[in-house]
Amino acid sequence: MTTASNLETLELIYNKLYELSVQMGQLIDRKLYSEIITFMTKKEKLLKEAEVVVQKLQNQELQTEKLVEICKKYQAQEQANIAALTIVRDDIKKELSKASKDAKLLKAYSANQELKQGNILDFRQ
Repeated sequence: MTTASNLETLELIYNKLYELSVQMGQLIDRKLYSEIITFMTKKEKLLKEAEVVVQKLQNQELQTEKLVEICKKYQAQEQANIAALTIVRDDIKKELSKASKDAKLLKAYSANQELKQGNILDFRQ
């Protein structure tokens, strides 16, 4: 492959990565977290392809302004996705903590309720 075609290939890969990142952001917004795994697999494959092309282009002086622009756009989208997922993770932690506390309270009150119902094994007597 020529340098120009390698650059075009890399540009195409970066554009695909950006579009994939946008789609992942939309899935996060719609709370379709299980479907993100499929996109992560596609993203991993594209990143490996990009790595191969970058290695081919590494020792060459190139005009890469266009690639830098695409990378910045992709990076910004990824940061937005990470921020959104961080918020989701924090919300899940809060809900789990609340559910744990509720379960402990329910267990404590249900244990007391059984003793008040005249249980034969009431050891308080």
